[in-house]
Amino acid sequence: MMETSIAAVFVAGTISFLSPCVLPLVPGYVSYIAGQSMADSTASRALIMRMQALGLSACFVLGFATIFVILGASATTLGQSLISYRYELNLIGGVVVIGFGLFATGLLRPSWLQRDLRFDVVLSGRRPVAAYLLGMVFAFGWTPCIGPMLGAILTVSAASATVAEGVRLLAV
Repeated sequence: MMETSIAAVFVAGTISFLSPCVLPLVPGYVSYIAGQSMADSTASRALIMRMQALGLSACFVLGFATIFVILGASATTLGQSLISYRYELNLIGGVVVIGFGLFATGLLRPSWLQRDLRFDVVLSGRRPVAAYLLGMVFAFGWTPCIGPMLGAILTVSAASATVAEGVRLLAV
């Protein structure tokens, strides 16, 4: 069963990465992370620049993987600790979904849902820490785009027998 889950979450992750709202962003992020153009470089310098870009891209991927694994571990832990309150939580969840539906239709307009919070941080390219932080930011911004896939993976993770199994699924 676990091997099937691993294959399913790998396919879901690949599909979410190839989605139309994510894939077009990748070249911009990679070029920002690399911080330079390879157009005017020599062949040997281009190889070094590609290797640097690959290492920085690995830091970027580690950044957004960190966020998704934290989301999954907390979902699994929370799900296991609140299982005895399933009925009450279903009622609360229903009210929240109805509230968001009313908000989406414009019938309900609470001011706290209409605010925007931004941090103005300057991250220069070509640095592993900046690539890692950018990956974390990308994960938060990416989450709405892959909602159905991430939701399915989080659900499978939350239904795992242990937190370690849930984390393993999200790491895949």
